[in-house]
Formats: sequence, structure tokens, C-alpha cells
Amino acid sequence: MRKITILLLMTALSFSACTPTLALTSPNVNTDTLAESAPAAEPDGVSLLPTAEVALNPYSLEALASRTYGQGELRVEYAWQEKTEFTRYYITYDSDGLNIHGYVNIPKGKGPFPVVIALHGYIPAEEYETLDYSTRYADSIARKGYIVLHPNLRNFPPSDSPGRVCDYMSGYTVDVMNLLTYVRQAAGTKGSIFENADLNRMGIWGHSLGGGVALRVLNLVPEIKAAVLYGAVSQRYINNSDGVKVYDLSATEAAFSVHHGGEDEVIAPEWSQKLCAQLEEAGREHECYFYEDQPHTFIASGEADPLFIQRVVDFYDQYVKE
Repeated sequence: MRKITILLLMTALSFSACTPTLALTSPNVNTDTLAESAPAAEPDGVSLLPTAEVALNPYSLEALASRTYGQGELRVEYAWQEKTEFTRYYITYDSDGLNIHGYVNIPKGKGPFPVVIALHGYIPAEEYETLDYSTRYADSIARKGYIVLHPNLRNFPPSDSPGRVCDYMSGYTVDVMNLLTYVRQAAGTKGSIFENADLNRMGIWGHSLGGGVALRVLNLVPEIKAAVLYGAVSQRYINNSDGVKVYDLSATEAAFSVHHGGEDEVIAPEWSQKLCAQLEEAGREHECYFYEDQPHTFIASGEADPLFIQRVVDFYDQYVKE
């Protein structure tokens, strides 16, 4: 555990020190939400409003909102595991020319079912597994009647790895946006595993790196009604030299549930304390919990982890399911 913690910390520091150097681009579409269907000129993708001839930093929220998503396909490879309350399916999908892996938990019974995106944190590539620590959290949500989408973000095997760049988590954000777009395209389609997906009732869950990605996705998907941020990377890129707005708390209507271990040696608890103050200032609905003696990833056999899980489910039931 100590070895992993040190690796995590070294990685966090390396990400914070670098500066992107990609050239600016001029996107040709713009919007702040996912479209229901693609325009006639782009039948295979979901595009987002008309032309904006403005040079945008490619990592900015505006550039991410202006992109076209869902231009490849999502493949349900096989039914992976049968559980009492849900079925786990192994999926792969296209994202920026990469093959992204992951799984989807589909509740049993009659839908429609609300949807939660679960985003894992950083783990060294040689140690990462698809059914890693975040699985227990994804499964606990699925057992309560939620479809859970769990991608292995790029650079985490067996997903493709283009190499790590300082893009303010934009590549990971694109992976999530592509996944959501494919699910939206399939929702309501008879015979699809997403036939009963209700994308008007959505939540997002993110730990560490995944929490930072969740903050970016929130500004791109207004249907997300509730965000759980667990030991999240919330402050790293706020004052970046490129002037990129990483996220905008005032531009989302989502409710927030913030959780952090008091003994976190990877992401300082002060980051979540500051985030809670920012949420208060922005007038966002929020709750904040700090768990004494808990590390970056809570000890599964202790009392804090089950309490955290129960709080998460209660939060989604209040803000997403109803």
C-alpha cells in the first residue's frame, strides 16, 4: 500500500508541473449539452450547435463543448457476470481513434433506470485491473436500481494508451463524453442493453483523478443532477498558466456530495475543504464529509467505507432517482 501511495503522489506531482503546448484550434460547432441525435450532415456522430469561428484553447470547456462525439461505435462484447440484482456486461468503444474498455452494470427488473457514470482514480498501469477497487462502489450503486457505466479511461489497460500529456484531463473527459453519447444513441432501442436507460436522470461518481474528470463532465452534461466527489483532484489546475477554465461551479445545477479521508497522503484534504467553500460561494446544493483516519482510498473492512457507500446511495436516491 505504501508503494502505491508513493507512486500516486509522484504521478500527481508530475501532472501538476507540466504545461500543454498544443496549438489552438477553431472548432466548427458549439453547444453546452449532448444532442438527442446527429444532424443530417453527420449521421454517425452527435454534434453540438452552429459555427463559432473563434480560436479556443483545445483543453477549454468551450472547446470540449464544441466537439462532435460518438462517431465510432460501442460494442457489447459479452455478458460478463450475473449478480442477483444486476448483470455486468463487458464493453469496448471508440474514442479519438482509441479502443476504450470497461463495463456496464444493468439492473434486473423493469425500467426505466437512472444512469450513473463511475470514474476510477489513478493506478499504475502494471497494477490496474478492470475490476479494481472502484468495482465495489459501482456495484453498490447498481444494486439500488441504477445503470452504472464504468469506463477504463485511456492509459489504463486494457484500454489503449496514447501516452500521458498535460491536457487538464481533457482526454479522459472525451472518453466519458463519447461513452455517454453512444449510450444516448442506444437508449430506448429495443433489444439494446441500454433500452431502459433514462438519461434525463443522471449522476456521476469520481474518485481522485476520476473526481477531477467528473468536474469537467458536469459542465458539459446538464442532465447530470448529482455528483459524488471522493478524494477528488479538484484544485490542481485552477490557476494554470494557459488560462484554461477547468470547470465552472456556477454553470451547473447539480448537487454535490464531497467525501475525503482525513489521512489522505495523495490528495490533501484541504482541497476538498476548499471545494466545499467554493460550492458554498457558488450557491450550489452540497454536503461535505471528512473521515478521520481514512487514507486516499477508504479501508474496505473498516466502518467508514460502508458509511460512505450508504451516503452515496442515499444522495443519488434524493437527487437522481426521484
